[in-house]
Amino acid sequence: MTVETFLTHRKALYKGEDGLFAANEMAAEDLAIFALNSELMAKLWSEKKLERLKYLWALVHKTSDNCDLFIDKDDAMRGLKIRVGYSKAVYDTLTKKIEVKPKSLTRISDGQLSLLTARIQDVITREILPGITVATLRKEIEDLIGQSGQAA
Repeated sequence: MTVETFLTHRKALYKGEDGLFAANEMAAEDLAIFALNSELMAKLWSEKKLERLKYLWALVHKTSDNCDLFIDKDDAMRGLKIRVGYSKAVYDTLTKKIEVKPKSLTRISDGQLSLLTARIQDVITREILPGITVATLRKEIEDLIGQSGQAA
């Protein structure tokens, strides 16, 4: 099983020890699926745009938790990226059909990330959770990830 989440490298509870820890509720939920004290394989990297990626993932996570349209945050991210056009058509050789697949966030530029986040946020507030304002949603997401006014 593969899980992508956000961790913070910091000192632990015991002298001389440090580790990677969940920095917010969303990351804690991601880690909870693994048994405590189990060995995990990890691929680590740091992003310049990490805060904005955390905001986008928290936005999608909150949406998946508050509606019945998606199985989980990963399903919501796939569906929302396709819904706002951050996708590409791919020919499936098995089904002999063209399918729309979401693009990866791995190489997204700063401008594309800002635009993608704004479009997803717009779809969420207009179509999925129409009773919430952008300002209220932004505040809830910032509270969830411990930011203040740094996103999108």
